Amino acid sequence: MNAKTRMLLSAVATLVGTVVGAGFLGIPKALTMSGFLPGLLMMMAVAVVMIIMSLFATELSLNTKKVHQMPGMVSKYLGKKIGVIASIVFALISVGAMMAYLIGCSDIISHYTGINQLYCMIAYFLILSFFVFKGLRLIEKAELYLGIGMIIFLLILVASLSGNFNINKLLIFEITNLIIPFGVIIFSFGGYNVMTEVEEITNGSKDLMIKTSFIGTLIPFVFFLSFAVIMLGSFGGSVADIATESLTGWVGVIGNTIAFLAMTSSYIISGLLMRDMFIDDHGMKPTMSSLITMITPLLIVLLASPTFIDTLAFTGAVLAGLFAVILSATVIVHRRKIRKAYFTTPGGIITPILTSLFFLAGVIIILT
Repeated sequence: MNAKTRMLLSAVATLVGTVVGAGFLGIPKALTMSGFLPGLLMMMAVAVVMIIMSLFATELSLNTKKVHQMPGMVSKYLGKKIGVIASIVFALISVGAMMAYLIGCSDIISHYTGINQLYCMIAYFLILSFFVFKGLRLIEKAELYLGIGMIIFLLILVASLSGNFNINKLLIFEITNLIIPFGVIIFSFGGYNVMTEVEEITNGSKDLMIKTSFIGTLIPFVFFLSFAVIMLGSFGGSVADIATESLTGWVGVIGNTIAFLAMTSSYIISGLLMRDMFIDDHGMKPTMSSLITMITPLLIVLLASPTFIDTLAFTGAVLAGLFAVILSATVIVHRRKIRKAYFTTPGGIITPILTSLFFLAGVIIILT
């Protein structure tokens, strides 16, 4: 295997590991609210838009000499005040994601051990804090193997549930709520912010970063769709909020292993992104940035006791939507300020405008 192939695999694994987190566990239940076919159309639309967002992030990373996290890009091109807003929204997205992972993983641990979920959550928090303190290199090597493991587990899950599958169960849902599914799907596909890390992994290779944007989004799309179809076709409207909790026996162990590995992987990368933002964009020391990153989501979960599905929906539709709008505006302004672009996302100014409108519509609807 040559060096470019290794870099591409590592980069794709990092993006896929970020995208495939807690969100896919909520997709089956979310699609019972929207109906399967409308939900499928939303998934396709969001996947396309997220590829564009990954290309935006690639464009900003490659055309900016100094290394920045995405909020740093915003500050550089839109000014410090907007940069502060972007940093807050970015931090809240990471917090929301880590909250969902804490809730989901501690619930799985508690289910199999019989230990109180609070104690499981604290133990899980302490163990994963070590990985965030260690940084990207430690988890980067594990991402590829985690991704391969999740695909193998999904194939086993499909084979084991095929006898219970009934395609008619996919068609019985009525449209009762489109906003929660929209938010959950956006949350599920979120991961373009990791493209700054991908730039480091690929040594700033434009071709590798573009390939990573496409491959790293299409793999989760196939994974999410396959998971939703097999779960809904087997359990219909009775599927649990955390879909793998509908499974029993050894199949349940497999399904919850998929969930646990996916959430753990994304928990660590979400923490690293937030920590690196404090370090790269605000000059905070690594120890302090790691402490803030790890403790904040735990405290909010302990104090507010949010539900799993509501955390996904709000974080996706509102927080991720707002940040996407800000980043799209950054792309437009940065093109006017740089002398020479190393890479420009196709579509000219129309692409960021349409992308902004897509996310802004979701923000307005869910807040009104």
